[in-house]
Amino acid sequence: MLKRFFSLDEGTGGVQTTEFDQTLVLDVELDRALGYYATTAFNLDLDLSLKGSDMRRARLTAQFGDDNAISVTTNPAPKGRTMTVAFSDAGTILRLLGVYSQLAGGEGNLVMTTDSEAGAEFGQLRMRGFSIVDEANVAQVLGNHADSRAVIARGNRLDFDRGMVNFVRRSDRVEVTNAVLTGDTVGGTMRGFIYTDQRQYDLAGTYVPLFGLNSAFQKIPLLGPLLGGRDGEGLVGVTFAVKGPLAQPDFRINPLSALVPGAFRELFEFRSREQPRVD
Repeated sequence: MLKRFFSLDEGTGGVQTTEFDQTLVLDVELDRALGYYATTAFNLDLDLSLKGSDMRRARLTAQFGDDNAISVTTNPAPKGRTMTVAFSDAGTILRLLGVYSQLAGGEGNLVMTTDSEAGAEFGQLRMRGFSIVDEANVAQVLGNHADSRAVIARGNRLDFDRGMVNFVRRSDRVEVTNAVLTGDTVGGTMRGFIYTDQRQYDLAGTYVPLFGLNSAFQKIPLLGPLLGGRDGEGLVGVTFAVKGPLAQPDFRINPLSALVPGAFRELFEFRSREQPRVD
């Protein structure tokens, strides 16, 4: 259901127009549900109502090992509906669904509100206490900085205190309006587009090595924004871009950006260019 919702594996994404009026209602209770990567959900209770490709109602509760759980609820909103997902182990959920296997831990919530007049869904994801483990793309991006290479050499594991992503989902794309990751060893920001109809990335951002030390410059009165840049950045940062097919994107680095502090680093940023919408 998650893959279908964001449509990163096939088809198009976003708010869909109902092409047929059939209503599908599911009321499922399972003691055990087996997933990918040898994961299991227990006491799964699902109440789902679809009309065509429009999700009218969703309620889900399930437990995993070690007192981890997930809950999904939907409620009416002035122009559509609001879906709230609360979870205590995002990594297990993504492995269960076969979406991504390199995330460990992660407690937080996802809130998405549909605006039927704008033909969009506005969302925010917040997560705490998670790690990215043995991810080849992380090594490719961070390997251009000496301190980051040292972190990778100690086990290719990046630990984060918190993460936040604001996004807008439309019929042909997911726009990342602002994403921030913070951790003791690395942090960063990202913005741009995931074109689900074309199956293409066009994302740009900044990663900040030794984030705990670098971000301290943002707290200096008056000079903070100048030296530290935007929230989630710091004195030293390296700009990057992720562009190309979803299955095999191209990662680009601008090493010159590490030579300039804070606000001046924007001169060396990659830019994401928004394409015309498909209504």
